[in-house]
Amino acid sequence: MEGNCKIQQTSFFSRFISFKITIEEVTGFFAKKGLLLLLFLLINSLCSAQDLYVKDSTKTKSLIDSLLIDKDLRNWSVRLFGDIKAHGFKLSNNEAALRYIPNNLFGVGVGLATRKLILDLTFNIKDKNTENTNRFDFRGGFIFNKSIFDFYFQIYDGFNVENSINNTTVFREDIKSIAGGIDYLYLFNAGEYNQTLLRSGLKDQKQNIFSFGIGGFLVYNQISADNTIVPQEFFPYFNEQARLTNLTNYGIGVLGGLVSLFKLPSNFYIGISAKAGIGLTIKNAETETLSYNPSNPMLYKLNGSVLFGYNWNRFYSNISLGAATNLSNIDFGNNAAFTLLSGKLALGYRIKSNKKSL
Repeated sequence: MEGNCKIQQTSFFSRFISFKITIEEVTGFFAKKGLLLLLFLLINSLCSAQDLYVKDSTKTKSLIDSLLIDKDLRNWSVRLFGDIKAHGFKLSNNEAALRYIPNNLFGVGVGLATRKLILDLTFNIKDKNTENTNRFDFRGGFIFNKSIFDFYFQIYDGFNVENSINNTTVFREDIKSIAGGIDYLYLFNAGEYNQTLLRSGLKDQKQNIFSFGIGGFLVYNQISADNTIVPQEFFPYFNEQARLTNLTNYGIGVLGGLVSLFKLPSNFYIGISAKAGIGLTIKNAETETLSYNPSNPMLYKLNGSVLFGYNWNRFYSNISLGAATNLSNIDFGNNAAFTLLSGKLALGYRIKSNKKSL
């Protein structure tokens, strides 16, 4: 294992994606919330959000078309962008913490956007002089009436392991992480809220919008390695149950949040959203000597994003920043958190004119 390690200095971006949220703080936030009530609200909102039901294959095709396909080229745009993405992991207890952070965070890409769907393809930029993380990133989202869907799937091979004890960083090429999930939010009083249209350059922001929403989420997370993900020198700080070779969890839960859009002078706009969720998860943990299923089923989710943009004629530009973390307790005094962080600067061009106002 030592032969595959490379000591590195902690970089600016390693600090940027390191996070200090503890499971106790989030547990306290949700302690007074009723899980059963939230589950009921999720089921109710999913049932009443849209009057959509399918009785035959023809209606199924029509439903898919209405959700995803836009046949009007006036609603299409192409885009170039640069981005930064990080899918990380944190293992912690009351004494110490280890953070698993990927390298080569930057990428460039091309994308296609319509009124209903944005799909971006990213090409990761690698530095020949450093150890690189091999990665696959897929993200997308769409809005149907007042329902917002966001989804992602990521596979990362190779992580920097940063510790809170002596602040050194070791690169481990054998550590692999997989993350996937879907978030759903139904907005109660959104009016004409549609960030997809803004990101696509299809509308100017003409009014301020503020709305509360409720929905749900599904998540899958896994981190694994050929050997324990805890470097041997830090064994005194982490018990045997924390010296993981594999950790997998499947989660489902309810989600609530606030979204907003604000008009700024000279065709500028800004959008801000914050979401929090609570759910149940099935977890399996493995070390080099044992396997166990953590007994605490709770999963806590925190999301936040900011969008700032400008539209002019048939061109548009926007910058977005987003962060999400899933926190859970894995027993024996250990906590685990999977994080997603992203930033994007996009420049787009609408294929046809006739831009609308929001």
